[in-house]
Amino acid sequence: MKKIFFIISLFTKFLFADVPLLENLDYQNPALLQLRSEVKENLRISKSMLGHEKLKIRFVKYRVKKEDNFFKIMAKTGMDIDTISSVNYLSSPYDIRVGMILYIPNMRGIYDSEEIPNTEEGKAKIAKKYNVPITLPIYEKEYAGGWFIPGRTLGKLEKSFFYGLAFVPPLLETRISSHYGKRKDPFTKKKTFHGGIDLAAPKGTPVYAAADGEVIFAGEKDGYGQLIIIKHILGFETRYGHLEEILVEEGTKVRKNQQIGLVGNTGRSTGYHLHFEVRRFRKHQKPEFFRHM
Repeated sequence: MKKIFFIISLFTKFLFADVPLLENLDYQNPALLQLRSEVKENLRISKSMLGHEKLKIRFVKYRVKKEDNFFKIMAKTGMDIDTISSVNYLSSPYDIRVGMILYIPNMRGIYDSEEIPNTEEGKAKIAKKYNVPITLPIYEKEYAGGWFIPGRTLGKLEKSFFYGLAFVPPLLETRISSHYGKRKDPFTKKKTFHGGIDLAAPKGTPVYAAADGEVIFAGEKDGYGQLIIIKHILGFETRYGHLEEILVEEGTKVRKNQQIGLVGNTGRSTGYHLHFEVRRFRKHQKPEFFRHM
């Protein structure tokens, strides 16, 4: 996966200092009307067999307001789920928050996640991968530094991750004892960010893999105690902390619902529970499950 994903999350405001700001989503806003017009025209071109040389990608930025939600922003800007999530590296509709800057292109489409060079061979490879004319893919170097495929959408697997349908609960029966987000730290009593959820369960309760993947860490780690990290597709990883026992080794390929460990109280913990995290490109994500708790 691209190193640029990490860079963007840290330095976006510098990379996009000259990107025009979309002040509001009012249909009377000329900038919004211009954006919607370009999106419509570029979609027409991308679905045709000719004229792909006319496709010129540009971006606007929009600061999320209190009254906004993912689907409102999508509809107002003429975007679709795939484009907004791909361009902004979102893992779910719940990733947006007030004050967050979203980048909106003037065309629908998706970024490819592979590091394919900006060469004729690279372009041919992308075109073959998406079964599109070789004239369609755009190498966009100002933002993500990768191939953008106009008019194309995410596959079923990618969408399943976006809608929280890819992960199943790591415990069969439990309750959430501490939620994702800001909370009072049980040790310092100060408000801190909790990057996962805590699932209360008795000692020795079986812990299961939340999705297919590969174990990239299995052992002792800082405050996590006994920890398992599983790498999934699309830059996702899940973490299972405070385990009593680890039942898999690094390098093991695991399947969804496969038992990987036992609930414990190791590391920085105040009782028997499982600390469960979801990350994408090292960034914390709010855990969402196919079978909601």
